[in-house]
Amino acid sequence: MILLFLIILLAIAVFYGILQTDFSGVIKFFLVVLEMVLVSQFMIRKYKLPSEMGLVLLKSERGIKLINELAQRQKTWEFLSDMGSTLSYGLLSTVLMRKNTSLPSVAAGIACMLVITLLVAPIAMEFLKAMLTGTPVLEKNQLFQIGDAQTMAIIAGAVMLFGGFFLMLLLSILLYGFHILAQAIQFILTGVNTLASTSPGGTLLLPGVNLPFFEGILALIAIMAVHEGSHAVLARIANVKIKSSGVVLFGIIPIGAFVEPDEKQLERVEAVRQTRVLVAGSTANFVSSILLFILFVALALLLKSGFVGASGDMAYQAIRFLYITVGLAFSLNFVIATVNLLPLPLFDGYRVLEINIQNKHVVNAIMFITLAAFALNFLPYFFAG
Repeated sequence: MILLFLIILLAIAVFYGILQTDFSGVIKFFLVVLEMVLVSQFMIRKYKLPSEMGLVLLKSERGIKLINELAQRQKTWEFLSDMGSTLSYGLLSTVLMRKNTSLPSVAAGIACMLVITLLVAPIAMEFLKAMLTGTPVLEKNQLFQIGDAQTMAIIAGAVMLFGGFFLMLLLSILLYGFHILAQAIQFILTGVNTLASTSPGGTLLLPGVNLPFFEGILALIAIMAVHEGSHAVLARIANVKIKSSGVVLFGIIPIGAFVEPDEKQLERVEAVRQTRVLVAGSTANFVSSILLFILFVALALLLKSGFVGASGDMAYQAIRFLYITVGLAFSLNFVIATVNLLPLPLFDGYRVLEINIQNKHVVNAIMFITLAAFALNFLPYFFAG
């Protein structure tokens, strides 16, 4: 144990040293990844720890009792998951997963969709943008002023109503991917490089690299606990055994929580219940984003009111730390909930389509097109000066 303690201290020192360098964010990211891969491999091989894709899994059965207790409220959880089907897939859910929808769940899903679209999503994106640029300030006059706002709102509203956040994000990735592909073809044919001045369609959000470290880690742990816990509760309701639960480590960095259902049992469960299990994760993140958004607004008002003293006071700094943590939590809850709906390998969105669309060729075609467009969205990074 002394050796493990020394390794952890050394890893912390190296990690801190990397963050203090003048290297670019990309180089810092790769150095941190390299360090954490080495630390993970050491712990896995030296202490025979369970792992998945190079990540360390600290397993325990302590959380299973809580999961079983929560699963007693079967009707509530099933309604929330069915509501999440509409929230995630819009009116398309009444066709794609017909047995998982009812009039009350569809109405509740559309109501939540409006709240997230009008309030949570715009401020979440603005908050993350402020975090990435180092200026955590929300300015009302900077919220998504792109093109004809009225026309954009009508189109976005129609897309959201029809296909939920799934279709909105999917179309955004596809359209921007095709835009970048056209620029790449132009570069190949004419030599004119416009990709260097094109913004990538996405970015990695990494605590300690482009997000505050401690606040980011706390937010991610909370997000993954909610996400995985909801999967587990719906799995228990479907009478699927939960083998274990625990924490996921990337080196010394806790990056989330996990639950381990009996996959063979889950695959034998009827499609309606499998869909509820899969949709539950994003649903929990969407609902959490709304609840945390309310807390975020309250903290922001508290900081601006002057009730907690000046910026140098300990009370003010504590509230500000909580404000940033909650801001990251509600923002990343929304982002992770939405991205998780994409029909990509290892994402819940792919399994949802696989279960509810009988033609597997259609599912695979959607997956490959999405994967190609997703990769294209990151292509400008390789042409940046």
